[in-house]
Amino acid sequence: MKKLTLVATVIVAVLFASISLLAQEKKDGMMEKKDGMMEKKGMGDKMMSMTWKGFLVDKMCGSGMAKKAKDEAMSKATKHTVSCALEEGCMESGYGLLIDGKYHKFDEAGDKLAVEYLKKATFKDNIFVEVSGSHEGELVKVTSIAAGKMEKMMEKKMDDKKMDGKKN
Repeated sequence: MKKLTLVATVIVAVLFASISLLAQEKKDGMMEKKDGMMEKKGMGDKMMSMTWKGFLVDKMCGSGMAKKAKDEAMSKATKHTVSCALEEGCMESGYGLLIDGKYHKFDEAGDKLAVEYLKKATFKDNIFVEVSGSHEGELVKVTSIAAGKMEKMMEKKMDDKKMDGKKN
């Protein structure tokens, strides 16, 4: 009877350990959304890469926008123009993303990629992008910038605000 109890205990312990390891592996490969950012997790908690969606703005304009209330900051970001972002003073200040009313500064490589992206732009404002890279201290280390698609809910919210401001 003691041998049977011992064998059952060992089997339960092995099953529990196996389930725990499988759960940890699944967790490590998951995507987590934090503050408008998609974070891909890899081995343990070591970050492999991140993707942010937000408005590309120069630091000179973006830091001013971030001082406003969230809704006002985001409204201003939709109206920020490519021509403004490419003005000499704005270019010299560098670039970043405005996400949920907060400004996230790019590293030097990201600034260069932002200039390249803006110079190729075929639109005049509403510079919504998807940025890939990693986060190091206060900077976003950018590896790529591409056109982003706003979620339908955000677009609808902006359309509703435009309608509220119009008088018939």
